[in-house]
Amino acid sequence: MKDVFPSKISFPMKTLATFASLFSWVLMIAVAVCHADSQKPNVVFILSDNQSYYEMSCHGHADIKTPHIDRLAEQSVEFTNFHAPPYCSPSRAVILTGRYAMRSGVFTTIAGRSILHKDEKTLPQFLRPNGYHSAIFGKWHLGFSYPYRPKDRGFDEVFVHGGGGVGQMEDYYGNSLFDTTFIHNGKVSPSKGYCTDVLFDRAMEYVEDKRKAKQPFFCFVSTPVTHAPHIGPKELVSQLKAEGIQGNVQLYAQVQNLDANIGRMMKKIEELGLADDTILVYASDQGMSDRGAPHGGNRKGLGYDPAHHVPFMLRLPGVKPKVVKRLAGMIDFFPTILDLCGIKRPDNTDGISLKPLLLDKKGYPEDRTLIIQCPRSRQATKWKNSAVKTDRWRLVNGDKLYDVTVDPRQNTDLAPKNPEVVNQLRNAYEAYWADLPDQSTTLSRHLLGHPDCLDEIVLNGMDWYLGASPWNSGAYNRPSSGAWAVTISEKGRYQFECRRFPRIADKKAGASRAEIRVGDHTVETDLDEGDKKATFELTLEAGDYDLEVWFANGKKRFGALWVYVKKL
Repeated sequence: MKDVFPSKISFPMKTLATFASLFSWVLMIAVAVCHADSQKPNVVFILSDNQSYYEMSCHGHADIKTPHIDRLAEQSVEFTNFHAPPYCSPSRAVILTGRYAMRSGVFTTIAGRSILHKDEKTLPQFLRPNGYHSAIFGKWHLGFSYPYRPKDRGFDEVFVHGGGGVGQMEDYYGNSLFDTTFIHNGKVSPSKGYCTDVLFDRAMEYVEDKRKAKQPFFCFVSTPVTHAPHIGPKELVSQLKAEGIQGNVQLYAQVQNLDANIGRMMKKIEELGLADDTILVYASDQGMSDRGAPHGGNRKGLGYDPAHHVPFMLRLPGVKPKVVKRLAGMIDFFPTILDLCGIKRPDNTDGISLKPLLLDKKGYPEDRTLIIQCPRSRQATKWKNSAVKTDRWRLVNGDKLYDVTVDPRQNTDLAPKNPEVVNQLRNAYEAYWADLPDQSTTLSRHLLGHPDCLDEIVLNGMDWYLGASPWNSGAYNRPSSGAWAVTISEKGRYQFECRRFPRIADKKAGASRAEIRVGDHTVETDLDEGDKKATFELTLEAGDYDLEVWFANGKKRFGALWVYVKKL
C-alpha cells in the first residue's frame, strides 16, 4: 500500500522559483506590517511665526524663493483651506490641546491672558506615557512661571526664548535675532549666529540623539521668525538687494533662511534613515491678513479668513501627496497626531482627526463646522472677533454671512438673503458659547510656594492681569502699573525681590521709595539713589491674591516690572 502523504514531492525548477519568489514577497509584506504596527512614528513639527500663507513661492509670492518648502508641499498632503486663531498664544493653545483657546483662558498674547491654564493637558503629556520624548526649540509663549513652563507641560528638552518674540520684555534682556541668548532646560544659553540657524542646529542634534537612542520623539521647532522685528541674515539681505528685489527685503530674507533650514531638516531626516518613520509637518501660526498675496493684502478684521488662513503641509510615510480643499484647522493637529501615533484621544477635544482625509477613508464630517474666536482682550465678549466656518459659508461676528466658494475675499454680505443659514450657524456658535467655562475659572494664577516647585518664581509685567499691558522694552521708560494674579500655595514667609529692570540688566530702579501690596498686606520702604531693587519679606496665609509693587520718585509713580519670589 502506497503512502497517502509521500515523503518526497518533485516540482519543476521554474515552479520552485515561483514559490520561493512568492514566499519572499509575502514575508516582506508581513515584516513591513509588523514593523508598522510596532514602530511608533516620530513627529517633527515646524511652526513659523506670523508668516503669511502667501509668503512662499509655491503659493504665488512674486519675490520670495522657497524651493525646499515647495518640495515639501510636493511630498505632502497639503491643506489649502486651513485656519488658526489670529494670534500667537491662542494658536499655540489649540495646537497643544486640540481645544478651543477660550476654554483654556488664552484670550490674547499679553495681559495675563496668554497663559495656558494648568488644568489643560498638552500633547507631550499624552505622548510621554506611550514612550515618547518631547522637545521644543524656539518660541513657547504660553507662560513662563510654574506651572506653565514647557517643562511643566510635558517637554523633556527645552531650548526657548521668552515672550512672544525675541527682544520682548519677557525675553532675555537686550536679546536680538543675532547671537541670541536662549534658555536651555532652565539655564541661560548664549548662542552664535542667526537665531533660526541655531534653533535648527539644536533640533537636528536632538533628532540625531533620539535616533541613536531608538526612542520615538516629538520635536517642536517653533521659530521666532517671521515675527517682527523683521531683520534677516545680513548676507542674504545683501544678496536680495543686489538682485534688485523690492519690498520688505528683511522679511523676505527671514523666510528664505527659514526655507533653507527646512531643507536642512529634511536632509537630516533622510540621512538618518528616519524618512519612513517620521511625520513631518510645516505650518504657520496665523494668517497675517493675506500679506504678500497676488490679490493684495486684506485687513478686514479678526473674524475674517485673512486673519486665520495658514499653510499646513503634512508628510506622512506611505501616503501619496495630494491637495485637500476641505475645511480644517490648527485645532485638528492634536487629535490627528495622537491618531497617527496610535494613542487614544481624550473625549474633550474640539478638534477632529484629519486621518480620514489623509488616507482617503470615511469618517470626516460631510459638512464640517469650525469656530474661531480671539477676543484680543482680558475679557471675552459674545460674538466679538468670531467666525463660524463651513466649507461654503462664513458667519462673521454673528451677523455677516459670506459664500466663500464664489466670494473668497468676503466682499458681499449675504445674510439678508439667507436667514436659515445664519440661524443654523448662529445656533452652532450659541452651543459653543454655552459650553465655555466661566471666565473667572480660566484665569491662570502664578503659584507661589508650591511644594512641587522649589524654583524661584519670576514674574514680569507682560503677565499683569489688571492695569496696564506692557510687552516691549519701551515700557521700561513709560510709567505704568498693574497686578499679577497669584496663589500662595502654603502658609509661610515669602521674599519678594522687586525691580524696574530684570536682574541681568543690573540697572538702577530710579526711585526713592517702594511699596508692595499682597491682598490686604501693604509694606513700604525707602530706597537710596543707587538702589536697583527693593526686597520685602511677608508672612502670608494660603490663598488667592493680587500682587502689586510700585516705585516712586517724587510725584512720579510706576510699577515694578520684575518680581522674584521665593518661600523662605
